[in-house]
Amino acid sequence: QGDGYYMAVPAFVGHKNDMGRLKLLLTDLKPKSSYCLIFSYRLAGEKVGKLRVFLANKKTAPVWEENKGKDEKWRTGKIEIFQGAETTNTVTFESERGKGKTGEIGVDNVILISGLCPED
Repeated sequence: QGDGYYMAVPAFVGHKNDMGRLKLLLTDLKPKSSYCLIFSYRLAGEKVGKLRVFLANKKTAPVWEENKGKDEKWRTGKIEIFQGAETTNTVTFESERGKGKTGEIGVDNVILISGLCPED
């Protein structure tokens, strides 16, 4: 057990549909290669909202989305990133507040590894 930090959006602050974003820059990714983005996440509380992940700068559909936890435990998310000739240069985690008044959306332990995502 060690001290550490994680990013959280608490449900009791702000208004419904408020957004929080965490943008991570990806540098030195090789073209025509595969990567795996692995992260821990938690959606705790009734109607807490949504957590989405977007790749690159284009505001297109999210590559990953979760809107409620089966329980309040931390879970692992995995996203495969396939690089074409142009490389992805950012990953954005976006949280959207729900109607709930308790709980939080959390993200922690974001790592990027080379190659395909490992099986569980």
